[in-house]
Amino acid sequence: MAATQLVRDLLLPPGSEVTILGVLTPGRPPGKSRLQAAFAEAEKILEGSPVETKSKLLHGHAAKKIIEYGSEHRPDLMVIGAIGLYPILKILLGSTAHQVIENAPWPVLVMRTPYRGLRRVLLATDGSQNSRQAVEYLARFPLPEQTEFQVLHVKPLYPSMPAPSYGARPLAPPIPFMLSMMPSPAELKYMSRHAELAEQKGQTILAEAKAILQRAGRRATTFLRQGDPASMILEHSEAQDIDLIVVGPRGLKGPEAWGWDSVSRKLVDYANSSVLLVH
Repeated sequence: MAATQLVRDLLLPPGSEVTILGVLTPGRPPGKSRLQAAFAEAEKILEGSPVETKSKLLHGHAAKKIIEYGSEHRPDLMVIGAIGLYPILKILLGSTAHQVIENAPWPVLVMRTPYRGLRRVLLATDGSQNSRQAVEYLARFPLPEQTEFQVLHVKPLYPSMPAPSYGARPLAPPIPFMLSMMPSPAELKYMSRHAELAEQKGQTILAEAKAILQRAGRRATTFLRQGDPASMILEHSEAQDIDLIVVGPRGLKGPEAWGWDSVSRKLVDYANSSVLLVH
């Protein structure tokens, strides 16, 4: 019902179609009567909005049927209400939502309660093409006019050091362990230059995202942080009382997905706010 309230608050253009989708899985709750009652309640929430609504009851495995329906109708947005009351239980979104966000090639918004409106939206970007598409999607997204926009980029904490060239210098005599761990002047220079370039790159990424939002008539505040991306995004979201985090996962599978895509998974699992994944 909170997800339905969110859809109601979006400034959807007249004639937009909203499908209220439920899946009846034999032997598992909710039952047919409860789903039909939920349909009626959701339709009541959407009464008076300029959208066309319809309800659709499917039968079978929930995630499979949702993905099949989405593949046939190609939604501009799919909204799923998330279940999960405690950090460890947030992984139980449940498995339906996780399977959908892992396999759906369309934007999916995982909705968390309590719903307080869409007052503050945070776009987290890594500067990739996927993040740029997320910015452009957000710029067109029909959010209320009073919504506040924030853009966050997280710089890496440490640079990847080049491999030492042992052949270029003689081996040093034995020295205390802690002293041997100290970076050389060349390495310190490299780290300083890397930090400078990371700062410049981060500011460029933020400026580009801000410009896209401004062209759409949206004002945005930018933030540049350093550290673990998921931790920094979650920390910023909580400190700023964010209602919706927007990310552009790369849709990778296997080991390739351990980078930015793992960040989006952590956000879905642990964020107190709703999360929009713009595939």
